[in-house]
Amino acid sequence: MSRLAAVVVLLAGCSREPEKPATPEWPPRLDKPYPDLELVDQTGQKVKLSSFKGRVMLVEAVGMNCPACQAFAGAHEAGGFEGITPQKGLSSIEKLFAQHAGVPFGTDRLVFVQVLLYSMSMKAPTADDARRWAEHFGMERSSDRVVLAGEPWLLGTASYDLIPGFQLVDRNFVLRSDSTGHQPRHNLYTHLLPMAGRLVEGE
Repeated sequence: MSRLAAVVVLLAGCSREPEKPATPEWPPRLDKPYPDLELVDQTGQKVKLSSFKGRVMLVEAVGMNCPACQAFAGAHEAGGFEGITPQKGLSSIEKLFAQHAGVPFGTDRLVFVQVLLYSMSMKAPTADDARRWAEHFGMERSSDRVVLAGEPWLLGTASYDLIPGFQLVDRNFVLRSDSTGHQPRHNLYTHLLPMAGRLVEGE
């Protein structure tokens, strides 16, 4: 190889774009391992969802300006976040869990994770968004109520179609029930929440 050719090869190698970090497959798929998102929580710390493996995980897909999401978060009690009027007739997930799962919402065998997919301006949420949302709705990280700020790569139809709703992940980190979107695969009240109770109890 001539000296000129060697220089061309060397320059070509230097001009390569840096490889983008791998992102988990999205959206989640029923009966498959849950995407192992690594996102910033309401305390500013990075959290991998797989760190909760071994416990039952209730995951909520959240659009911050979604009236149903705010109602599920407890806006009828805490007031709407940034002036949003919560959807009428929807109780908080904490109340619904107590009614339909048959076990306490605060058990240490359950982790409740809210993934903020859209900010109030329909962009990717920030860590500060997660902090303020958690403070408004009393989502204490110390009590296994985790609020995560989604990243820009999560924006799009796949995420939008999950809102509002919940997904249930078992101790083996497998998605077992999907009650997301306006046409959910499973009914929240008759399928997901009763199954959550059974999984928490170890059945």
